[in-house]
Order: sequence, then structure tokens, then C-alpha cells
Amino acid sequence: MSLSSTLYSIQNTISSRSNDVNEKIERLQKAKSEISSEQSILLQEIEKIKQPDLGKDWTGKRSEEFDEEREQAYTIMKNIGQYSYNSYQYTIESKINVLELERMALNTASALAHEAGDLVNMGEDAIDELSDRISDLKRRLF
Repeated sequence: MSLSSTLYSIQNTISSRSNDVNEKIERLQKAKSEISSEQSILLQEIEKIKQPDLGKDWTGKRSEEFDEEREQAYTIMKNIGQYSYNSYQYTIESKINVLELERMALNTASALAHEAGDLVNMGEDAIDELSDRISDLKRRLF
């Protein structure tokens, strides 16, 4: 396998991996956006847990138990809406950051591979020209 074809293969591999990384980043960004939207909806909807206000019309032990359970449900849902969703988004953002670092490394590798390809092409052209001149010299001398 010639050096040019090896570099071409390397460039194709880098390009393929770059496309994979870009696709993963896009999917993760979409998921993060969807989670953020769901979080906003949840935080708005959990306010309905406290409705209707029972006021003074409903009193007694059952009323107090109901209010306590409703408050517990509200607290649990609020914690999920704030902390769990933020944790999911943080995890996704961390993965995106790792993939972006990988993308930068692949971009650097791609640039180096293209530069190496240019150097190989210049070298092969020079070798071909040198070979032609040596052949001309041989014909003239012999």
C-alpha cells in the first residue's frame, strides 16, 4: 500500500469518526433541549398540586392529612423538577463537552493528515521527476 493510499484511508477514517461525533453531539443537544422543555412544563404543572385551596370550608383530621400528603407530593415533584432534571442536563452537557474535545482532536488529526498528504504528493512528484531525469541520463550515457 502506497503512502498516499494509507493517508487517504486515514483521512476517511477521521472523517467517518468526525461525522459520528457530530451526530452524537446533535442528538445529545436535542435531548438536553427536550429535557429542559419537559422541566419547564413540570415546574409549571406541579403548582396545580396545591389547587384548589381548600380554605376554611374543609377542616378536620382528613383535611390536615390531605394537606400534608399534598405538600409531600408537591415537595417530591419539585425536587424531581429541579434537581433530577438539572442532573440529567449536567450529565448530558458533560458528555457533549467530552465529544467536543474529541471533535477538536479529530479536526487536528484531519488537518495533519491533509498536510501530510500534501507533503507526500510533493515528494512523489519530485521522485517521479528525479526518476525521469535519471532515465534520460542513462539513455544519453549508455
